[in-house]
Amino acid sequence: MVIQLIMPIEILGNEIFTQTLVGTGAGAETLNITEEDGVATISVLCTSTTAGEITGAAVVDGKASEVIEVSQDNSVTISANGGKTLGTVTISAPNNCTLIVIANQG
Repeated sequence: MVIQLIMPIEILGNEIFTQTLVGTGAGAETLNITEEDGVATISVLCTSTTAGEITGAAVVDGKASEVIEVSQDNSVTISANGGKTLGTVTISAPNNCTLIVIANQG
């Protein structure tokens, strides 16, 4: 008989950010994250038929960041390694879009 102990992972000193972004006829609802926010990991889940949008601000090899779409029932997770925080990223829920955002701050 094999006994397996599953220990919970404990993250001390980090705060969890949660937000639902809902785009309406009045326009997109947007969340702008900058390095000063101290976000190390962020996940975005789309729960609507209208895709959400994620856009970075970095330029690599002379190419500017472009919009990446997150379609229904799909998610995207972005993480910084080595204790660093993410740079600028914009998450947008256009009209008829609902996004669930969860981030690790700290």
